[in-house]
This record gives sequence, C-alpha cells and structure tokens, in this order.
Amino acid sequence: MSDHGEGGGYKPRVAIAMRSYNDIAVIRDTLERVMSQRYPDVTLWNFDSSSSDGTLDVIREYNAPERIQQNAPKDYNPGRVLNHAVATIGETADVIVFLNSDATPESDDWLARLIAPLAEPGVGAVFGRQTARPDCRSLFRKDTERAFGDGRAAASWVHFFSMANAAARREVLVQYPFETRVQYSEDVEWSYRLRKAGLRIVYVPEAAATHSHNYTLAQSYRRQFGEGRAEAWIFRDGELNTSFLRYTVLPAGMEVLRDMVWAVRERSLDAVLHSLPLRLTQKWGRWRGLVAGKRQYG
Repeated sequence: MSDHGEGGGYKPRVAIAMRSYNDIAVIRDTLERVMSQRYPDVTLWNFDSSSSDGTLDVIREYNAPERIQQNAPKDYNPGRVLNHAVATIGETADVIVFLNSDATPESDDWLARLIAPLAEPGVGAVFGRQTARPDCRSLFRKDTERAFGDGRAAASWVHFFSMANAAARREVLVQYPFETRVQYSEDVEWSYRLRKAGLRIVYVPEAAATHSHNYTLAQSYRRQFGEGRAEAWIFRDGELNTSFLRYTVLPAGMEVLRDMVWAVRERSLDAVLHSLPLRLTQKWGRWRGLVAGKRQYG
C-alpha cells in the first residue's frame, strides 16, 4: 500500500491519454473530473474508437482538435493504440496517465495522488483503485471490491494490474512498449514484464475512480475467453498451474463459496441466484481461452 498524499514536490509534466468508445452515459462526468484536478501541468489527449453515440461531440467540448484522434473499432488492438498514444504524446510529457473514459476520478487530487509514487526511480508503474457504479450488479460489485479495495487480496495473486486508471513515466513506456500479440490483458502482460525486469508496481488505493460493467453471460464468456487466451502468453514460463482441476474446477468452487458468504453478509438474493451461472460461464470461458492460447502461442 502507499501513503503518498498529494505528491509533495514531485510535479512532472503530465499527459492524460483517454481511450473511449460509445461512453456517452459517463464521459462528461469523467471529463469534468479531469478538468477539476488541482495539478499545475497536465494536458488531455483523447483516443476514440470512432464512437457513434455522441461521445465525440462531448470530447470536442473539452479538448482541442489537435489532441483528439480516432481509430477504427474493427481494427482495434489495445497494445497498438496504447503505443500510438505514447508516440503521439512524445516528449511533451514526463508522465503519461491512462484513464478510460468510463473511469471517473472521485476526487480533485486523484491525479496528484496517482502519480506520486513515480517520484521513486524504482517504481515502473502505478494503478489506482476502482469502485463500482451505483447500478453495478451485486457480484460484479463484489468482484470489484475484492480485486481492488485495500489491495490485500490481489497482492496474493500471481500478478494484478489495471490500465483503466494507471500511470507510468514516459521513459519506461518507451523502453517497454505494449505487446500487440494479445487482444486482452495487455496491461497485465506489460506490467508483469516490468516486474520481471526489476521495477516495482505500486497500487494507490487513495487515487480512486468509479468504473464497473454489468456483463451479460455471453459478454462474460467472451471476456474470460480472451483473458484466458492472453494468459497462455503472459505466463508461458509456467507461473500458473494450468491443469483443469487447478485452473478451472477449484477456482470455480472457491468463487461460488465466496459468493455465498458475501451474499449472506449483504443479504443479496441476486448474488445467490447469479453465482452459479456466472462462475461456470466465466471459468469455462477462461479455460477454453487458455486452451486456444496454448495452440496459438505454442
């Protein structure tokens, strides 16, 4: 955990790279929060995947045309877009903050708190807390709290990171570009590579942003399939036990058990009814993705 306050004397030039795609429901709130930050030297850059719901119109209210770029959704590759963002921002910034347009900062000192640990040369990247939106379905809220919160649960995992609310020094981003061979979990792959290179990854719980999704079962399957396939590449040196029992069966059982305990504590009937279909869908999708990834990456 970190306790870096508002950054002390560390005041690098900061660029915020904001990715967006059809986020009309929340992007204005996010942009308002970005504009309200109490930080002396920050520039916003928008990278939009050709939104069709009015998102671009809102972005144009808050940013200059020369700092708004678009890409085609059908060709979207997260690593390629992130590398393009780093190259586009170039030497105009010392630190680049990555903030999804649907990740809304929760305080006016979010930015200063997020980047503060980067004052230490041994820190490669930082990521902030995420909290669920008021309309978030019960188990997705529970998962968000467990993955983030005080950080203790995620600290026991092989690796955890999220680029939705994160930052790094530009020099690190240039030295370690994002991987374009994966379509999911590019942030996990990148930050794990930094860790293996000896750089620290710091979680900053006091730099919170509101960010959550209510996935359908079909969407949950697709996402978990993509993440499972990416894990075949990310942890290709054997960091994970990928037997069906240890990778799928036992994690599914443990997650359902945690769901039931949480449901009782929160008095959530929705969590009880949603648990089994959601966890079976997630774990099966991740397993099938892992199998596909092993075929793809060898």
